[in-house]
Amino acid sequence: MYVKNYLSNYPGLTEKDYPKFEEFDHDKDGYVSFQEYAQQMAVQAQEAELDQYYAQSQGATGKKEAQKANALYDLYGSAADSGGFNDLYAQIRN
Repeated sequence: MYVKNYLSNYPGLTEKDYPKFEEFDHDKDGYVSFQEYAQQMAVQAQEAELDQYYAQSQGATGKKEAQKANALYDLYGSAADSGGFNDLYAQIRN
């Protein structure tokens, strides 16, 4: 249910784009710090932007890739503008 709601808030993302815990737990300690979360969101946004660039360079419109990149940059922006998970949660609730 959570994944369905998450994806409905970010057009352009599919279930395969939904982040996995292992991608965020950079130090493999079993916990995801806010710093790890923000770093991974930046990486995912950059990768999506590259996908968009490559699609457009191959003659495709890149519309689908642009939607994905915009959704991930929105998530990254939310993380970058917060002081931690509590601030991020408060932003989402409002």
